[in-house]
Amino acid sequence: MTDTVIMEVRHYVCEALENWNRSFVEKEQKNLLPFVTLTYAQSIDGSLTAERGKPTLLSGPASLKMTHTLRTLHDGILVGRSPRPIIIDTHLRCPTTIKLFTLPTCEKPVILYGRDSQDPDILMRKQTFEMMGVSIFECQTTPGDDGRNHVDLQDALQLLADLTDSFVTFYAGVVKQHGINSIMIEGGSAILTSCLQQATTQHFIDLVVVTIVPTFIGGLRAVSSLLPSITTPSTFPRLKQPRFFVLEEDVIILGPLDH
Repeated sequence: MTDTVIMEVRHYVCEALENWNRSFVEKEQKNLLPFVTLTYAQSIDGSLTAERGKPTLLSGPASLKMTHTLRTLHDGILVGRSPRPIIIDTHLRCPTTIKLFTLPTCEKPVILYGRDSQDPDILMRKQTFEMMGVSIFECQTTPGDDGRNHVDLQDALQLLADLTDSFVTFYAGVVKQHGINSIMIEGGSAILTSCLQQATTQHFIDLVVVTIVPTFIGGLRAVSSLLPSITTPSTFPRLKQPRFFVLEEDVIILGPLDH
């Protein structure tokens, strides 16, 4: 039963990817943004983890298997180990000692940082990452609710669409092109919130997959306040014709954003 549900979820995502790919071919949109899947697991009370900075394993074995299956359908993942990891780090403060950089089995990531960062040491850190074989690219920034500039997600996605450092064969076999054509975002609370804030006006999220586990945590919220970007109930991000699946004790909700 578990494998059957996972295959149903996989089929749903494959269809969405195939439709995106068909649109790319028919419209010949050379600047089409990558297909973006936003996915995360949360407790029944909406928590992403028990404590900020300390990941909490929420998903059950079946849900973890499903997530791994979805990863194999995408060209890049933000952030993870495989497929190609993509890190958004506005000020290049990611530690160089993490396994993603040091393990030989990990594919070297792509790091996107803000070109207007005022940190005088950023050039030195950029050179350090490049010496480790990491691909680093500048992106435009946008002001955040915290008063600081952060990488503009739409600009980051457009850059990824234009990358030519790797040749990718699209999974459906319909089109071949240079670049990262599909991305699975598994970021933390800040990335999830930023994605949803910008998605109401920029429309770059194609699919959302949320795993809900039957546990109360009372920890860090998966999505913090969407204000002031979203001010009225009619503009709150909402899934269009969502599908629901039960994987052991977890509930999977997936669907496109209703733009």
